[in-house]
Amino acid sequence: MSANSNHNAGNKAANGDNTITAKAKARAHGVLAYSQRQVDRVVAPSTRQKAIDSTTAFATKRPLLSLFIATQILSALVPTLLFTTFVISALVFALLSAVVFTLFWTLVALLFLIPTLLVTSGFAILIWLWAVGSYIVARAIYLRLPASARQTINPGGDKRIIFNNNMSYDLDEAIAAEVAEIRE
Repeated sequence: MSANSNHNAGNKAANGDNTITAKAKARAHGVLAYSQRQVDRVVAPSTRQKAIDSTTAFATKRPLLSLFIATQILSALVPTLLFTTFVISALVFALLSAVVFTLFWTLVALLFLIPTLLVTSGFAILIWLWAVGSYIVARAIYLRLPASARQTINPGGDKRIIFNNNMSYDLDEAIAAEVAEIRE
């Protein structure tokens, strides 16, 4: 019974190897078919067949020269591919480094820009509050002046006197009137 179980285990391993081999062959066939379709998209099969036929005819006619050309191409192919890979990787590295460098210094600049904008916004609010407060205070002082002291110069150069109607000035009413005027 133990010999029989060993035999079954051996069959299972062989079947497992066969299924793995079959899967590998199927995958290789799929990759080959995919690459053939991609090559067919780039170079038409008739054009490719003409190139193969002319290369075969040349190799048959001049075997030593075709062998020399083939060895030159094959021996130069590896260094050329390595050089191309190096150039492309250096280009990608340079571009990525430039992007990372730019992003880093942009973030560093933002660390200065945001607080600067906050400070300048605060200064702008303070200047606006100072201007509004100065206007309200100056208007209140002007309206409290006696009528004889309130003189304005009209565009013609003549002095004009503004007479007060002897009403007392209330700052809250003046602000309410200004707000109502703005809302209209």
